[in-house]
Amino acid sequence: MCLHLHLVEVQPNGHTLQIGLSYTRNMSEISKQQNISDKDIYRTGLIACGFGYMLTAISPVIVADSNIHGLAMAFWRCWLAFAVLAVFIITRKGLSFKHFLSAAPAGICFGSSMGLFFWAAKITSILNATLITILLPIPLTLAAFFIFKEKLSIRHILVSTITVCGAMLIVASGSSSGTGDFKGDILAVIAVFISAGYFIFAKKTLLTVPLVEFMAGVFGWGGLVLIPMVLSTQASIVAQSNIDLARILMVAFIPGIGHYLLNYSQGKAPLNLIAVFQLIVPVISTLLAYWILSQSVTAFQGAGMAIVIVTLGINSYFKPNNVEDEV
Repeated sequence: MCLHLHLVEVQPNGHTLQIGLSYTRNMSEISKQQNISDKDIYRTGLIACGFGYMLTAISPVIVADSNIHGLAMAFWRCWLAFAVLAVFIITRKGLSFKHFLSAAPAGICFGSSMGLFFWAAKITSILNATLITILLPIPLTLAAFFIFKEKLSIRHILVSTITVCGAMLIVASGSSSGTGDFKGDILAVIAVFISAGYFIFAKKTLLTVPLVEFMAGVFGWGGLVLIPMVLSTQASIVAQSNIDLARILMVAFIPGIGHYLLNYSQGKAPLNLIAVFQLIVPVISTLLAYWILSQSVTAFQGAGMAIVIVTLGINSYFKPNNVEDEV
């Protein structure tokens, strides 16, 4: 955060002399001055993360129910979001080409993982696709431990394991509408591991690049990656009806807000907990299916949702610190 102090001196000749003074304070200094504890910052990050995943959970439902190829949906989500963010940045201060290049690794991972997952959602069952996304916390937790040197407590490991079991209970107890396709399952698995790469690159890049500029770069690079993917599959990017156009706009902007919240949380919460919070997605998907598609919720699904919500609440309440049970 930069604080600017401007001193204005009126000279005898009528001219003014303006002196600018600025300095940068880190988050810990700000939190001390404003009486904001590290735990409050941590919980704010997790709240943003939870709402972010809730909004992004809408995408698979919309994609699976549309008449548009999954790659075309991903294509429009990237380019529409990039256009809005680019106009916003340029009108304010200009888009930094250096920052745009810095976002390339994360953007390439984002575009390719989203395209593959949207494609998988069209050719395999929602049950299979959702079940496979539960794998995401595994590579992210390993990356948090080995790359970012985040400490994992015994409590976190146990609670997170219970959360995974609750998420699996939700998915496994659901109605398997649609037929699973091996190709779609493989695409979903690849998408999950590429998505893990996105989170890793994002956490590193956001240390030096402002959030809005980072997101513009991510959507720009993601859109560029999706162009050859769309061309190679000959997927049509033209909406066939007003309903499909509305779905494109919904996929572009509602999960886009969720994406912003997820990136915002990266600087405030550890990666291993952001990974576990992804397991809120099966809960939201089940509730959406009940509300929009009038699908029934089984007792096992209800139990699974309760387990996920309670265990995520426990992880949110206890801030990781240097305790004796760390591994």
